[in-house]
Amino acid sequence: MPMNTRIIVQDATDGPLALREVTLPDPGPHDVLVQIHATGVCQSQLFWMHADHAEPMLFGHEGYGTVLATGSAVTHIAVGEAAMITWVPRADDRIPTRASIDLPDGRTAHSPNVYTWAEHALVDELYVMPLPPESREDVVSVVGCAVVTGAGALCNAAPVEPGNTVAVFGAGGVGLSAVAAASIRGASRIVAVDLDAEKLAFAKQFGATDTIDASVTDNPAAAIVELTGGVDIAVDCVGLTSTTVQALDSVRAGRVGGRRGGTVVLVGLPKGLTELNLAGLIGGQKQLVGTTAGGCGQDDIGTFLDWHTEGLLDLNTLVTNRYTLEDIDRAVSDLAAGRVLGRAIVTM
Repeated sequence: MPMNTRIIVQDATDGPLALREVTLPDPGPHDVLVQIHATGVCQSQLFWMHADHAEPMLFGHEGYGTVLATGSAVTHIAVGEAAMITWVPRADDRIPTRASIDLPDGRTAHSPNVYTWAEHALVDELYVMPLPPESREDVVSVVGCAVVTGAGALCNAAPVEPGNTVAVFGAGGVGLSAVAAASIRGASRIVAVDLDAEKLAFAKQFGATDTIDASVTDNPAAAIVELTGGVDIAVDCVGLTSTTVQALDSVRAGRVGGRRGGTVVLVGLPKGLTELNLAGLIGGQKQLVGTTAGGCGQDDIGTFLDWHTEGLLDLNTLVTNRYTLEDIDRAVSDLAAGRVLGRAIVTM
């Protein structure tokens, strides 16, 4: 039976967000209908708000809720189960269908993959995974993006080995997840770099051993090299040319006939072209690795949920700001202005 619900829609690029009443159809064969209890507020959603799109856009790509209905072909999750919606699809030969909603005015609103800024979401089953009973908390909603992106970078793209040294540029929700993963995996020294002293102090709660305030340090990379001799792994969670250059300069150099240099993992999404001088990368035998969603699959999400259950990754501390769906404009403006210390969620 079709369901009436409310969703957040942006009609056009840079336009305002609107809370709209819509009617969702019955699930198709591969669809899952989820009542959303909590959803993350992510920097990537700010990117999509300013990206060119002629059609109405849906937002949110990490959420936690309860399954209300499933399509005839769905077998991995059942009505009544707790579920996570994530933009990281389950491995399958079938390509998942991106979510869309018909609006009352006759237009169709689209998403890049899923949407979770809504009271209910009707999405492809490949984007939905069941949650164990112990994970039925609103804070797990941030695992589907923030944690997979940050922690995954240091579990998959450049796996931290015990004793490694690590630098993390950007101490927001993604960067803090990277710091936590480095600590959990046994890094001996973890240097967090940010422009915000409060965020740097907060990073120490997740395992940062050292912090560098880039607002008062002319050359953070030089400071990192002075502290560590050059780190084994640097993660750029910001995506600016300046942070990518600093990350490259902060990893140790290798030498011909000896061990290779350090690895830089690019996580933050750049807003334009990035110009790099690659001579140091080549001469230092350094590695530059790009990653999306930390190279994670849904099995990794299970690992990160276990970390939370076991007390290794404190999601209750990571989530610092809570909003309602009616407050989505304030949530977005707080995130854009740097007023979110850790990670923000919207609860329903």
